[in-house]
Amino acid sequence: MLISDIMRTTLIKVRPEAPVGHVLIWYGGMAHVFRNTYVVDHCDRLLGVVTIHTFLSVIVPPSVTEEAKAGRLDGREDLLDALRRNMAAISETTVGSLMDCDHPFAHPEDLFVMASELIVEKGITALPVIDPNGVLVGEITRRMILHFLVQNL
Repeated sequence: MLISDIMRTTLIKVRPEAPVGHVLIWYGGMAHVFRNTYVVDHCDRLLGVVTIHTFLSVIVPPSVTEEAKAGRLDGREDLLDALRRNMAAISETTVGSLMDCDHPFAHPEDLFVMASELIVEKGITALPVIDPNGVLVGEITRRMILHFLVQNL
């Protein structure tokens, strides 16, 4: 079974100059949660990946966490105010400045077990799938692989 037989083609793709604030607003309006935001050029060639983990680390920085742990944020509203101030400070940060340019990827003609091995080895949730020209054509996730295995074994 090839990756192309299992992968999905509905993805979040943005240009590197897209502001983080805009991407997060887009996330907030989505019914389905995507794990990766794919950064592509004008020809849809993959430049990098921004994971939900990366977004969380930027939205909830260590400084806010430390303030909360130290008891200096008194209650829910103080915590939310600190997070809102942080969001205002980072909202114009470009997605390109956050992307992982070395994120692993797969090809549509690879066997799905190769994607499974890479996902487990790297401890990631999803792999972008690119064609021979580097164009992003899909994504395969650990959940898709597990679903396929459960349905077919």
